[in-house]
Amino acid sequence: MDYPYAETGARILNLRKGQGLSRERLAELADISVQFLADIEKGKKNMTITTLRKLAASLNISTDYIVNGTGQPDTQSLLTLYESLPQNQRERAILLLRTFAEAVRE
Repeated sequence: MDYPYAETGARILNLRKGQGLSRERLAELADISVQFLADIEKGKKNMTITTLRKLAASLNISTDYIVNGTGQPDTQSLLTLYESLPQNQRERAILLLRTFAEAVRE
């Protein structure tokens, strides 16, 4: 049985658009080419586990959700917490999250 790459690609595409990320920005975050990301989203190309992990981290989603459509984390609680912060604390939170995201990608 062939793996449904188009379904995986569609999940990545929907997550990217849902988070307001351009294809260029997600490719940059995941350290892959824009064309390769486009091919993944269209189900034309497969990805390595390393790329899967980078995309999942960049989208703040589990690899299980990308692969199987299950295990989506509850990101609402993080968003609710962020929105409850005063502006000066929001800026620090963003800085911390960016630092964390960079460390995870290495």
